[in-house]
Amino acid sequence: SLEPVELRRHLLGRYAWSWCTLAGIDDIEAAARGDGAASARLLAHPRYYGGHATESLAVLLALDPVETRERIADAIAAGSRSLLEAGVDDELRAAEHTARTLLETRPAATGIERLTSGYRYVPEPEAERVVLIPHLEPALPLVLAQHRSSRLIAYLATPNRSSEDRLLALGRALADPKRVEILALVGREVGTAADLVAATGLTRSTVHHHLAQLRDAGLIALEGNARAYTYISRQEASAEAAALVAEVMGTEEE
Repeated sequence: SLEPVELRRHLLGRYAWSWCTLAGIDDIEAAARGDGAASARLLAHPRYYGGHATESLAVLLALDPVETRERIADAIAAGSRSLLEAGVDDELRAAEHTARTLLETRPAATGIERLTSGYRYVPEPEAERVVLIPHLEPALPLVLAQHRSSRLIAYLATPNRSSEDRLLALGRALADPKRVEILALVGREVGTAADLVAATGLTRSTVHHHLAQLRDAGLIALEGNARAYTYISRQEASAEAAALVAEVMGTEEE
């Protein structure tokens, strides 16, 4: 039901404070109205849309506003049908219950970190509230976004893992020499993705894959907000790993 140009404003990040600062309100507004030159500048921006502007927006920006709305409406309808057919309602309700229970019994920062498998959110003056959104798409374990005065954190809702599964994740994380190298670099405060790419010679996507494995194993955390994100060592990880091994072996202290 949104007016087509208004929908394109949402799509292009007109209501996300970091996108407006990064790419400029004028270009976002002009592209929303169909200005080709403004659209080209947005697509060429190296950091806009997380560096993925072309693959994310090129098809939609080439359409006029009405066609954009029709394409997005069709996608939403198809996605809704897929969710209904997959029968994920129970899983999402369970994820909501887990989140509510955790946030009622733990400080907000701790709850966010546990739910997101290691994201330490640093509050922003622009954000009056944080909205946690569980989802079930493994390819997107963590998506950070903004809308007006809200920070949105969409995270992969995973069931509570057994001690054996957690130990397997730890073993997988440490089984790759490059991941061990990245873990050591993070321990030496080489904490940004760009610095890790430069230090390892790996592609950005490969580094992010390794970082996701290390974060899933509880060895590192992602800390920050739209101003800057940094990977840091979790000082408690070694003690947790030792306790996990003892638990699996049945040798933990009573």
